[in-house]
Formats: sequence, C-alpha cells, structure tokens
Amino acid sequence: MKVAIILNGLSGKKRLFYSRLLPVINEVAEAHVFETQSAADAFNFSVKAVSQNFDVVIAAGGDGTINQVVNGMLQSGLPLEKLPALSILPVGSGNDLARTVNVDLKADTLKKRLIQKNIKPIDIGSVTFQQHGNESHAYFINVCSAGMGPEVLNYMRSGGKTLGAAVAYYIAILTTFSTYKCMPVTIKTSGWQWKDSLRSLAIGNGRYFGSGLCIAPDAKPDDGEFGTFICGAVSVLDFVRYTNTLKTGGRISNPKIEYRTANVLELTSEAPCRIEADGELLGFLPARVKVMPQRINFLY
Repeated sequence: MKVAIILNGLSGKKRLFYSRLLPVINEVAEAHVFETQSAADAFNFSVKAVSQNFDVVIAAGGDGTINQVVNGMLQSGLPLEKLPALSILPVGSGNDLARTVNVDLKADTLKKRLIQKNIKPIDIGSVTFQQHGNESHAYFINVCSAGMGPEVLNYMRSGGKTLGAAVAYYIAILTTFSTYKCMPVTIKTSGWQWKDSLRSLAIGNGRYFGSGLCIAPDAKPDDGEFGTFICGAVSVLDFVRYTNTLKTGGRISNPKIEYRTANVLELTSEAPCRIEADGELLGFLPARVKVMPQRINFLY
C-alpha cells in the first residue's frame, strides 16, 4: 500500500509523529511524508498525491490541514473510485473531525487501521460564497459556519493560541460576543425556512467544532444530510451557561436555538455576514451549502 502523509509542519506533535507513528506506518505500507511549510502546501501536496496514484492520503494535522487536503483531492474532479482513500492523524490544535470518526493517535490502533483497511465512502460539503465581489467555491468535510463563528476565527488569528486551542477559542468567543452584532439572516431549504437575527449557524457533516463543541449531536458523515445548529440572539450569559452542555454532547433547550437537518441550504443576509469551513475563512453570504453524498472514501 502506497501512502502519502501530508504533515502540518507547525504541529506541536511533529516529534511524536516521527518517533512513534511513522515507524508503525512504515511497517505495513510504503510511506511518503510531505511536510507543509506554507499555507497552500497541503492543498498542493494532495493534488500531487492524486496525480501519482497513491492508495491512501493521510492528513496529519488539525481540521484546517484536513480541509486543504480534501480540497486538493477533489480539485481533480475524479470520481470516487479513482481517488485515493482519505485518512487522518489528529496532530493539530483543533481535531474536531477526529472526534466524530473516533480516530486517535495510539500507535497500535493506527497499525490496526492500516492492516484492516476498513474503507467506507463518506459525504463532503460543497459551499459557494461571495469573495471580492465574485462567486467562489470550496469543499468541507466537517463543519461550515456563518455569523459569529468566522469572526471568532478572525480574532484567534490575530490573538494566537498561546493558552491552547480550547482555551483560546473560548476566550475568542467571549471577546467576540462583546462586539458582534446579530444581523437578520434567512435560511431556506426544501423542507423548512428560518429568518431572524442570527448569532451563529453551524452546518455539520461532523458533530463537533470549536475544539469540542457538539453542535450536531446526531450528524453522521455518511447519511446524506447535515446536522444544522441555529443560534439566534442569545445573551453572553446564556452562552456561557450552555457551554458545558455543548461539550458533553447534550441538546440545548432554548426557544432561540434550533437543531435541524437539511441537504441543501440557501443563506442570505441583510448586512455583510462571513462564512467559514473547517476553520478556514472563506468570504461572505449569500451562500449555498449542499451535501455531496459518498464523495470520498475514508479509511477508519
């Protein structure tokens, strides 16, 4: 088995990868490591991996690295059966997809995964959005969000993660709450419609985002639907009170918070509203988010 490993060169767990995980992979596969040094490297390396007919591409990093790898793999437009299988090693600061697919960093379970080759097709999200006055497109594998979520990411990028990803994200949320103004947003699907002042919208192929916040407790990456978390204009106090519920996978009971399902969502806003996917800032609404059922094979 020929495996391309696309490693986030800035990962704090890079030493663990080289000392404990790579030797295990080498025992059962022909491994080629591509270590990223700049923002576009993961995308470019995954394009290369597809063109060179690797059997498996392992994204070794956080959700941002996985996002770039997925976008690079699908850039070719090749059908499912002609693409390498995708797998992940959660050595990043945000590893929310790993929580959904139950992938860890234990060497023995990694070896077992590679030997057993439990490969199943999973869904991918597709999103069109506005960027610099033009329509753009991207794929995502975990969660796409609009409203306050992208503003939190923007704050984190300027503030850093010196206290760790989870703490930094929580601080960014509270800080953004004090400045973010909820705006009217309309969500249209074939089965339901929502229009109100929006705090945050999360559209989940996976169940978690924001370093462990469970916003789509019933989402499955292979069922052809998104789990959708809609948060209206709740107060800072309410949000703080609900954080533990989100982290433990519970459902919030509040008339301003709704859990829905959909496979295509049309999003519009009356004021500029950002959108992001897998922790990568994209652009602004209007946007169209849809499921691409069973678009990529995943090695569990």
